[in-house]
Amino acid sequence: MNLKKIFCAFASFSLAFTACAEAFVGVSDWAIESVNKAIDIGIVPEMLENTQAQNAISREEFCAVAIKIYENLSGKNAPDDAISQFTDTDSSIIACANALGIVNGKGNGIFDPYSTISRQEFCVMLSNLITAVEGEQYVPQTRDTDNFNDKSDIADWAQNAVETMVSKSIMTGSSKINGESFLNPLKTTSREQAMVMSVRFIENYSEFASKAPEHDDSQQDYVSQENPNKEENSNNESGNNENSQNTNNFDKKVILPEEAAALSKDERMLRIFGNSEIGFSSKDEAELNMVNIEVNVWKIQKDETKKPAKMTIKVNKNLALVYEAIFEEIFNSDEQFPIKDSGGYAWRSNPKSEHRWGTSVDLNWKENMECRIDEEGNVTQITAGSHWLPYDDPYSIPADGDVVRIFKKYGFEWGGDAWDRKRDYMHFSYFGT
Repeated sequence: MNLKKIFCAFASFSLAFTACAEAFVGVSDWAIESVNKAIDIGIVPEMLENTQAQNAISREEFCAVAIKIYENLSGKNAPDDAISQFTDTDSSIIACANALGIVNGKGNGIFDPYSTISRQEFCVMLSNLITAVEGEQYVPQTRDTDNFNDKSDIADWAQNAVETMVSKSIMTGSSKINGESFLNPLKTTSREQAMVMSVRFIENYSEFASKAPEHDDSQQDYVSQENPNKEENSNNESGNNENSQNTNNFDKKVILPEEAAALSKDERMLRIFGNSEIGFSSKDEAELNMVNIEVNVWKIQKDETKKPAKMTIKVNKNLALVYEAIFEEIFNSDEQFPIKDSGGYAWRSNPKSEHRWGTSVDLNWKENMECRIDEEGNVTQITAGSHWLPYDDPYSIPADGDVVRIFKKYGFEWGGDAWDRKRDYMHFSYFGT
């Protein structure tokens, strides 16, 4: 046998296995590619490092994975101050996942953090993730579990969740006997199986994402109609950049603070993305178009006084000057609004997310909740954060305060009043989504 061929094959296998070995031990051949992807996109928590990949994942371990998935898809940091509702664990990870609605206890204050997760329970947790990110549950149009011989083993409480994951091939049959397929919903989920299904879930998340923000296309021209300089500014800008809008020249595409509000949606797309197609096709492309900016903010001290501080935010490089102007104006305003949390760019599988484009920012997410509202404006479901209490909570953003006024001055929409059936008080976006 050709020893050179043997060596090359072994070297190729070793390279493929290296990344997996950094986090797991004993990854099966069929799972290596997905486990490597999980590591690459950052959904493998520290508590899983150097664990046996083929062993069952625990309830607490998947809570840690689920939080990573939530942050990946939502572009928001998960709450870090959730209080445990359980008597058998004080894990902040479990408290966080429970606060997001991803996991529940087993009753009587028990969570049972070290027990394993069945395949149908895993589907329920992934399904809950959709609700946590989107605010509404995905309902499959087909009943694909009918194709499995053991469909009767699926519990009633898990039926919809299992159908959801099977309908999009997130979970497939785990065995085939005499030509019959079995889903094995009652079997435990291994760590490597959890990684495989989690990666599929993220890669196919656009299939679950809810419809576009609840305002129609006629509302999506975000240029102020009351700006008497709109036409003049727009014409001047297109004249200055006629030959540069389809290039990758940073200096020629960068948006200046004084022109940010006057640009039409199409002009914004050309200046930020360099073409008429909104968004970035890959994480690598997006990363190349981001930059970290350092801004001045006010922080509240233990004695309740405010003190100047610095904060770093990753944003789209062609909006960097605009962001810097916004935060400097907020810092210098009479209100001296305190900012303790900020989130700009974050790669998300949902192609509609402006966090994926670096054109939106979230501030003080716990105190500026995201929620669903009914036709009368009543809150029906909190989907992120915990409350919005302007003037009672110093971190909540007042509708008539300096922060909203300044962001709107530069052409941004505020999630607190942008849509009919949703409020996202932490969210400011340049395209209004």
